[in-house]
Amino acid sequence: MVVALCSILTAAVNLMEPFLTAKFIDEILIGKDTATFYIFIAALATISITAIAANWLSTILSSKMRLRINNRVVEGVMNHVYKVRGDFIFKTDMVYLSKRLDQDAIDLIHFAIGSMVDICINFALLCMAFGLLCSIGIKWGVLFVIIAILHGGAYRALEKVLFDRSTTVRETDSKYFTCLSDILLYVYSIKLHSLYNDWLKKFRAAFEKNFVAVMQQVKIVFWFSTSALNANAIFKVLIFLLGGLDVLDGTLTVGNFVALNGYYLLAMQSVAYFMSVGQLYQNALAAYVRIMEIKNLPTEINGTKILEHVNSIEISNVSFSFGEQKILTNFSKNFKRGKIYCIVGKNGAGKSTLINLICGMIRPNGGEIFFDGVPLAEVDMISLRKNLIAVVEQKDFIKSDTTSGGERRKVSINVAFKKFSDVLIMDEPDNNLDAKAISELTEKIRRSKLNRITLIISHDERLIKIADEVINF
Repeated sequence: MVVALCSILTAAVNLMEPFLTAKFIDEILIGKDTATFYIFIAALATISITAIAANWLSTILSSKMRLRINNRVVEGVMNHVYKVRGDFIFKTDMVYLSKRLDQDAIDLIHFAIGSMVDICINFALLCMAFGLLCSIGIKWGVLFVIIAILHGGAYRALEKVLFDRSTTVRETDSKYFTCLSDILLYVYSIKLHSLYNDWLKKFRAAFEKNFVAVMQQVKIVFWFSTSALNANAIFKVLIFLLGGLDVLDGTLTVGNFVALNGYYLLAMQSVAYFMSVGQLYQNALAAYVRIMEIKNLPTEINGTKILEHVNSIEISNVSFSFGEQKILTNFSKNFKRGKIYCIVGKNGAGKSTLINLICGMIRPNGGEIFFDGVPLAEVDMISLRKNLIAVVEQKDFIKSDTTSGGERRKVSINVAFKKFSDVLIMDEPDNNLDAKAISELTEKIRRSKLNRITLIISHDERLIKIADEVINF
């Protein structure tokens, strides 16, 4: 409400300026009254200070509002991403997604919050400025309508093109940013394997696509950004021609001649604003479509049965594939409490896929998984993962620039053991560990085996030796 009032006040000040200027000029030229001169100066100073204060307050309050609402939109989408099925998470570049989401939310909120008030203000301003133009002379109102129609027609003719190019720029910009992030994120590996030139080609290709898309958009946007200037230039010539003749024959005062130019500029600013709103609308529409693409992603089906313990996990004829690539076919296995299972096999054979299936991160295409006889689809997997499953990931879930890889690995392992879960899953736990640390790890696993189901993915002979059963993929 305060933001709207400040905007109304600013618009009123803008509307008063041409009127006061006209009165001032006519009074000075005709009456040559010193008192009027000082009154005008005082009035001008008052409305100028008022406008500055209103703009300052409006800027601060609207910025606060936009930031908070923008964060709510991002958080809402983020919450949905957390609930979507795991196959989307595995196949999506999250750096790209975060860049895309941030930009889309900014554009959507900028339009939804800022434009709604501004549309009302500019519409009222346009109507009043047009009425004041007509009050000076009907021909000025007719002339303004003709130029405004020509100005607006340019946008309507290119509306679809602008939308398509805005969407393309967003996509190419996000992919360009993702490629840059990947190079910086994996710079060590790129340097180690001397792959910089290969990655540089990808980066340049991403830039070229983004460059072409941006330049195509710039060509369209140019007409929107300059159409108001072109219209103003045409109208100014006509004002000086027709208005000058009216001043010479005495049908128009000098003050009204100045006011005429001021009212026209105000009216054209409103027309130009509506043209920019059209562009903002297309950007916001593109942002909305992309946000809804994420919001409409199907969420994982989470059961309602909360398990107190897990004593067995039965995999019954489970099959799984990514697209046309078959990972598991009719796989069956029964994992029981008190035993250590070591899973070995080549990369891509399905080891990590099996773990993700057990954790409910992905669902099988065929077959079933049971926890103590309860089908996975009926189990509250969010609760199960939180309370009864501990996982040591292949890449440690610890963000730290001060500790070594080995230290981070030890922290991850200790956190998993302190959870006292019924199921312990460890994916390549020996990564970055020295011989002493691996020896300590095997002893920990032995001591705690009776209290849980232990699944280990590893090719380390020291870990394989402590397994009760080795599953070879």
